[in-house]
Amino acid sequence: MKKTILFIAAVTFALSSCTPAEAETAEEPPRLLHTAFSLTEEDLPELTSGLPEEVAEKITARPEYFLQLIRDISPWSSELTILVNKETGLSSSYIPEDIVALDDYSSSLVLSRGGHRLRALVLPALLAMTEEAAQEGLDLMISSCYRSYDYQEGLYNRYVARDGQEAADRYSARPGMSQHQLGTVIDFGDITNAFADTAPGQWLHENAWRFGFSLSYPRGMESYTGYMWESWHYRYIGRDAAILEREFFSGIQERMLRYLNDKSSLLEAALLP
Repeated sequence: MKKTILFIAAVTFALSSCTPAEAETAEEPPRLLHTAFSLTEEDLPELTSGLPEEVAEKITARPEYFLQLIRDISPWSSELTILVNKETGLSSSYIPEDIVALDDYSSSLVLSRGGHRLRALVLPALLAMTEEAAQEGLDLMISSCYRSYDYQEGLYNRYVARDGQEAADRYSARPGMSQHQLGTVIDFGDITNAFADTAPGQWLHENAWRFGFSLSYPRGMESYTGYMWESWHYRYIGRDAAILEREFFSGIQERMLRYLNDKSSLLEAALLP
């Protein structure tokens, strides 16, 4: 009995001797930036490394919202955010499994010709977008969509023969490096930058993101994207990714996709079960 009393007294003394700060430190683990990830404020430097200062500041200011969008996008498994540029491409055998003929939707879509194809997963957003534009009296003419590796190879070689390789590389992707091979890209209008000044071009510039579409090659970004401005070239990346691009990456698709490609392993490893 005496030993029991002494033990209880010792425990009581030990607990009472802890300062409030020490007790709080012992009881409270570091606060998570988002409940779905094991990331804390200590991880912010790694999470934002390699980014321009203004982008890093946006993420640091709103990490929970940023990570919520990341979780919904799931870049470690999503086909919609695959990086395809001049350094990272697709194999010659890459062919999307759900390619459909847009001729079957000619009653709802404005097509420049027959034979256009697109991934089926893009259709709901495309149909909704063209319907809304039509309600405002605008036709979003589709001029190019899916291109196979072999088709892009022939197209690129023709441009090289006509204009030389240096010039062709500014406006045409080499085979395997074209976003069109993904089956989620649409060229609208007459495929010239005069499209930017048309009513459909201006409408898309303002509204395409709401349907998950993103302008791949913005004006003034050739040194970064590797391609001249293409006001007609939109890639479907999904609504969450379009919001992420708009909110945190200043509307620059290439910057967002590079980030997701670089950080996907880190983000996936931090994902809580």
